[in-house]
Amino acid sequence: MVRLMRLWRCLLALGFGLVPALARGDTPDALERLAQAVASHPDDPDLLYSLAQRLAANARPEEAVEKLSLLVSRWPAHRPEASLLLGRLLLQLDRPGQAAAELERALVLDPESGPAHLFLGLALKRLGRSDEAEPHFRLAAESTPELSGEAWLLAGLARLERGDRRGGDELLARAIDDDPASESARSARLVLEGAAARRGRIHLQAYGGVEYDSNVTLDSGDDFTGLPSDRSDAGFSWGSGIAVDAVRGERFALSLGGSYDQLAHVDLDHWDMQQFGGALSTGWQISERWGARLDGRISYARLDGDPYLLWGGLRPSLLFALGPRAGWLRGFGEADWFEYDEQPFTTALERDGFAWGGGLEHVAQIPGVRGATFSWYGSWERFDSQARRDELLGFDGAYDRDGFGGGTRVSLSLPWRFSADLGVSFLRERYANVNLIDALTDGGVGTATPSERRDGVWSTRLRIARPLTRFIDVELSAGYLDRRSNVDIYDYDRWVSGLAVRVHTP
Repeated sequence: MVRLMRLWRCLLALGFGLVPALARGDTPDALERLAQAVASHPDDPDLLYSLAQRLAANARPEEAVEKLSLLVSRWPAHRPEASLLLGRLLLQLDRPGQAAAELERALVLDPESGPAHLFLGLALKRLGRSDEAEPHFRLAAESTPELSGEAWLLAGLARLERGDRRGGDELLARAIDDDPASESARSARLVLEGAAARRGRIHLQAYGGVEYDSNVTLDSGDDFTGLPSDRSDAGFSWGSGIAVDAVRGERFALSLGGSYDQLAHVDLDHWDMQQFGGALSTGWQISERWGARLDGRISYARLDGDPYLLWGGLRPSLLFALGPRAGWLRGFGEADWFEYDEQPFTTALERDGFAWGGGLEHVAQIPGVRGATFSWYGSWERFDSQARRDELLGFDGAYDRDGFGGGTRVSLSLPWRFSADLGVSFLRERYANVNLIDALTDGGVGTATPSERRDGVWSTRLRIARPLTRFIDVELSAGYLDRRSNVDIYDYDRWVSGLAVRVHTP
């Protein structure tokens, strides 16, 4: 309840900025000249309304209320927006009873006015009449798309105060669906998560689904690999996860988590995968615009029931908010280590090693498209394997490389509570050493002219999701990857598509 009251206070303050701003910065002389014009033309209601607007815009609400009260008493039906502005100013001056009367007058003159419904709901809420306020918030949301996010949030809070948890949650979900990236959506999520910022809170999730993979083995089609020609297969995936909010404060948070994932193929069961993971995530709110984050993860994978890979990594990030329209910037770094459970026939093919790098990402809302965001990024990564030069064959490590990449992503809110994400990326990999595999697959050692490997990797992914209930989501995904290399054996393309259902706590 304390958190709800805080949200109410913030939203009441926000409410005064929900209609177009008036002109600001008038000099005292300009206001005096306008006041003299009003005195010279006492029967001109438009001139009087203009003076009231200017007084309100210049932070002189008491004088504006005086002029507006005169206007609506002499010309009660002349301007519905005069009663709306008067009601707003009276609410700002903490006179909700008088504000409600003026806002009701504004609605008599203009029953479809979304701002009048919204501010009347706020006035009724101030008067302790939440049950009467909620219908006005709903009408504001339905009649004025620009106010729908804030109005659905206010309606949901009013319903929660009346003790209707289910109905309140449904209205809060509508606030999120209208504009997922907005401040009102963020506030709605906080309420739906039960005032999530508390120590010891546990988050649970589980999923199950099916997928089709056109190239399970990542086969290039080269006869040298000896891999099966039927590279495609269907599979079943499932898993679960848990996260605990270990530390929660006003500016710092830390959570710990664990997960289990499994993929079982219908035919190519030698490629079945199990993965066990642990994660740590921390965040700091440094200032109003600056934030920092550190994510860490360790993972152990088994392939066909046998040990395959142990890896871990850290992801530090520094975020800077550019503003409501410009979005935010994220500078990020990464450091990973990889340990494969394998014994290659030559030390030049050792894949164990370390990777590090960084990049910059920019995220912003798409102008004119409600609930849509666009991001783009660029990155660099270096991988150094623990491979040693093979003295007999004369080759250095086959997997040491630099990678330069970039990509874009678009997120959209679609009708009927659907959401969509589309991402496209490109990675250019430059390998450091003459490639042993190229020599082995091009006429034999000593007769071939092996190359330094160069790969270009295009990938795209589409995800469409919809909540079925507060705790259950359904997700359809499709992705394509195309790797082109000057060493033919590393060429391949791959389509992966799937359907999954996720069950989760708030």
